[in-house]
Amino acid sequence: MSVLDAKTGQPIFGGSPGVGLSHVGSYQVAGTPYMTGSTLEASQNSGSVMRFEFPRVAKSVMVRVVPTAFVGGDSVDNSDPIVVFFGEPKDPAGNSRVGKNTYETNGTNAPRQFTQRHGYTLYMVSGSGDQATFGVRSDHVNVSVNGLGSNVTGAFQIYAELTNISADRMSDNYITGSGINTR
Repeated sequence: MSVLDAKTGQPIFGGSPGVGLSHVGSYQVAGTPYMTGSTLEASQNSGSVMRFEFPRVAKSVMVRVVPTAFVGGDSVDNSDPIVVFFGEPKDPAGNSRVGKNTYETNGTNAPRQFTQRHGYTLYMVSGSGDQATFGVRSDHVNVSVNGLGSNVTGAFQIYAELTNISADRMSDNYITGSGINTR
């Protein structure tokens, strides 16, 4: 009798060396690079959430704040703080908050990660940006920009080290729980 994978419906064999979330070898080899960058804008007292979905499961994700503009190689603008978090960005009523200007930074309609402070904040100080590397098993990362000014803008770059595990192997509620989107 074989057991079926809940996501793919394919048989799982005990002791099989196949690729999967618990396959140690998938995390030991050098990963395939994934790189992107973006500028995320939000109007006064509003927050925006961008979700970056990876084609395969990442074993690490690095996010770095960068200046929002360059002229002749020199930074001419700073970035407002950005918040990095994982899980589903949903408000307490269960509504998704992915998109531009989807919540107010006073907490109205904000995702749980914002209201419960379950994100990691990165800052730009005097033209030099913070960066953080997260050793996570994830198929996505969420980035939000928050601020009180009239032209809140955050710029960032994302580098991920991808395994050979297909992202569809992760269930929808794989990244959830205390410290992610619940207390």
